[in-house]
Amino acid sequence: MDVLVIGAHPDDAEIGLGGTIARLAQAGLKVALVDLTDGEPTPHGDRVTRRQEARAAADLLGVERRITLSLPNRYLQDTVEARNELARVLRQLRPRLVFSPLPQDQHPDHLAAALIAQNARFYAKFTKSDLPGEPFYPPLLLQYAGSHLRRVFKPQAIVDISSTFRLKLQAVLAYRSQFGWREEAMRDWLITSAKFYGGKIGVEYGEPIFTPEELPVWDPAELVPR
Repeated sequence: MDVLVIGAHPDDAEIGLGGTIARLAQAGLKVALVDLTDGEPTPHGDRVTRRQEARAAADLLGVERRITLSLPNRYLQDTVEARNELARVLRQLRPRLVFSPLPQDQHPDHLAAALIAQNARFYAKFTKSDLPGEPFYPPLLLQYAGSHLRRVFKPQAIVDISSTFRLKLQAVLAYRSQFGWREEAMRDWLITSAKFYGGKIGVEYGEPIFTPEELPVWDPAELVPR
């Protein structure tokens, strides 16, 4: 895989990064999603329904592969076992770019997912380890916002998702067990957020990106507006 997007639950990646995922897939890159938990139990869902919704959402965005790990929803923690489980995926898929949740959130699972991703990245490069596969260290880790905190975060970059925002909207709303009963409110929030970030770079819709390390620029020509 070229890109791996990590979420605590099915729908996290779609909410925080759906437009960017679709753009990466449309550019011909192979994108995989890893849900650390299956997201259940929830008030209006069940495991079979969530699995079907997750697959439909991934297909809408052009995702090539979706993996669900066996970690516990609501009780997700950054343990050695959790790090190893994700590190196995990193060694297997060997992505050049990894996206993980932003470690600023009210949801404990989201906070744990950010730590697990950061530490699994390090674990994946261990030699003399019981982990299967060859050691691997993903060269670039970026983060996306899916926060339950009512605050505005200042990103290091904003992706123009004007061409893929409708796909993002469809992918999020494919989770009818989660948002069908409040679809209008969810739609309004997604539109408002995307317009806010898009306005900062002079486009219709935008998606914020955050970096735990300095953001590299390999080709300065990419800095020139098109």
